[in-house]
Order: sequence, then C-alpha cells, then structure tokens
Amino acid sequence: MVGITEIAKPVAKKTGISQKKAREVINAFLEEVVKQVDRGERVRIAGLGIFERRVQKARKVRNPRTGKMMTVKAKKKFAFKPSAKIKYL
Repeated sequence: MVGITEIAKPVAKKTGISQKKAREVINAFLEEVVKQVDRGERVRIAGLGIFERRVQKARKVRNPRTGKMMTVKAKKKFAFKPSAKIKYL
C-alpha cells in the first residue's frame, strides 16, 4: 500500500519543494475534498473522478449469530466514481 509519504516524494521532486511541504499540500487538498463532500458538494477532478456523498437506503439483514431479521438504518456514504481514463487501468 502506498501512503502520503510515498506520494509526496515524487511530487516534491517534480515541483521542487520539500517532501514536508508536499505532504502538507496533499493533506490540505484531501481535507478540503472531504470538507466539500461533507457539505453536500460533488467534487470533480478531471482525469481522476468524482467524490460525493451517497445515501445507502435502510435495509433488512439477517443477524448471523441469532438468525433474526433486523433493520439497518439508512446512512450516508463517501463515494468515489473513477473517470473513464482510469476506470479500466
């Protein structure tokens, strides 16, 4: 798995900034994407995809321990839809 530190290294090299500054920029970018999505906005990044909130409807499920049917409440989920450019890489 690749983390922010690994991504920051080539970004720092390409942009001529320090790795620390690159990490700060990446973290600020991600925080802003999450903030905008939490406010109900769709965030579209050309060539990457769309970040948005989706509502997962309430549904009936079976408890595997007891076998009883129960209802799971509706909830909001953070979703990402990749662009056509990266969808089939």
